[in-house]
Amino acid sequence: MTSRILVVDDELLTRRTLQTILERERFAVTTVGTVFETLAEVSRHDFDLILLDILLPDGDGLSCCRQIRLRHQMPIIFLSSKRELADRVAGLEIGGDDYIAKPFEPAEVVARVRAQLRRTELIRTEPGEAIRVGQLVVDAGLQDAIIEGTPAGLTQKEYRLIHLLATRAGRAVSREYLIDQIWSADELASDKNVAVYIRRIRQKIERDPNEPQILLTVRGFGYKIQP
Repeated sequence: MTSRILVVDDELLTRRTLQTILERERFAVTTVGTVFETLAEVSRHDFDLILLDILLPDGDGLSCCRQIRLRHQMPIIFLSSKRELADRVAGLEIGGDDYIAKPFEPAEVVARVRAQLRRTELIRTEPGEAIRVGQLVVDAGLQDAIIEGTPAGLTQKEYRLIHLLATRAGRAVSREYLIDQIWSADELASDKNVAVYIRRIRQKIERDPNEPQILLTVRGFGYKIQP
């Protein structure tokens, strides 16, 4: 099945360039240039992935991503001319799955898009029943975590991360292993990236994210799910 991609950028040339690059790879591409159009398209159609510019004429991609995440979990890759690490981390904290700096190379865009779609497909086809750890249930069928009966609303990468930790509940998992298993070679990955996703997950599953009782830090090593 052809994957549907929404390209959001205020520059017409960039939209056309990305559309050409992705359609050449046989993706179905829709392009828009504003936050308003983006939210309208997402409400009408099911997209497999969104390429989202941060600077838009009627708002910004970060707030747009935040609104999309209220209802949808498809991968979101930010596009931006900002190259500082702090900007990339901010995009990941909001709910993005990856970040491409402008100007970009066509091969990089295709590689990162394919990497996110592969991970989404792995989640959809992942075998096994739900994993229960105390009040936390990690459900492969729902692709989400359930905490005290309520879905957490995890993104694909957040789900993969907590699923990996839940399969090893009670055991510490190193940051290096998490990076190797969750991030592809095409993606930006570091200890800071892992920390961003851990913080996002805690905000969704912990009663007090600042005093976690489920997803714990193992100082100097990594993280673990507490049985």
